[in-house]
Amino acid sequence: MKMVDMQAKGTAEDSAKQFEPLMDDYGRPINYLRLSLTQRCNHSCLFCHREGEYEPGSEMTIQEIERLVQLAARHGIKRVKLTGGEPLLRDDIIDIVKLLSPLVDDLSLTTNGSLLQDLAPDLKAAGLDRINVSLHTLREETHGRVTGSKDLDRVKKGIKKCIEVGLTPVKINMTLLSGFNENEVESMIDFAGEVGATLQLIELQEFSGDTESYTNLWVDLNPIEKHLDKVSIKVEQRSLHGRRLYTVPTEKGLVRIEVVRPMNNPSFCGQCTRLRVTSDGKLKPCLRRNDNLVNTREYQDISEAETKLLDALLKAVRLREPFWNEEDKT
Repeated sequence: MKMVDMQAKGTAEDSAKQFEPLMDDYGRPINYLRLSLTQRCNHSCLFCHREGEYEPGSEMTIQEIERLVQLAARHGIKRVKLTGGEPLLRDDIIDIVKLLSPLVDDLSLTTNGSLLQDLAPDLKAAGLDRINVSLHTLREETHGRVTGSKDLDRVKKGIKKCIEVGLTPVKINMTLLSGFNENEVESMIDFAGEVGATLQLIELQEFSGDTESYTNLWVDLNPIEKHLDKVSIKVEQRSLHGRRLYTVPTEKGLVRIEVVRPMNNPSFCGQCTRLRVTSDGKLKPCLRRNDNLVNTREYQDISEAETKLLDALLKAVRLREPFWNEEDKT
């Protein structure tokens, strides 16, 4: 683990006496915190699931964020991903990264990339380890239709800047959308090879009960995976969600391509090690549920904070259960 301010975290001896790693009732270790910093965004992606967060309250303060991550780290959380909304819209994003980076082994961030070109050097200097950038198309017109913005060139330059300053591996998140980008997989693989990024091909998830829109936009990833099986020189299976990771040769060199298939997938849930935090400070045991949130901001006195946070953390872990099970397979 990175060097940590022990005054902030308490002594190692005290931590060992008080805290043990988190494990849910299904035998899944909890070692990964996905923390939403804001629901504000300068894009309006037509399929955005908002990290499953709707009608948020006030954003967590930097002190609340630090306190929660400190406690989670003592309980075995080794990885934190900062998300949104667009996390780079927070004026204190660099300070947040500085505070959190010593607490965990891996601090990453997911972004739409529009602000990366300017912020990438400062994020790296503050201790950010790596970054995910949402980029669903390389065509200006399609980018506008998907995101409601006209900043494709800035996003591409931001990706290149991240690689230049060492925020690697850079992962490009491409959600497949019927009628928009399903024919761009090869060109995105080439782009990833050109810049030196990993490509994540992501299956669209259904949210907000809009089944019709989901059905119209959903792309079957089976044909894509069959093609990757044929052309790849190496296939691995990641522990996170059982994702398959392909290594594919291109004219620009080897490209790693990760396939993310969350829908009707018991393996995706069965191997989940994540606990989510909403921008307004609620622990969220499952992305797809909002009926089991646990508030971390119910204490009135700062002296109660650690005890209340511990109660909330343990309660959220107890509430975790797989959303998809074997009966849901298609």
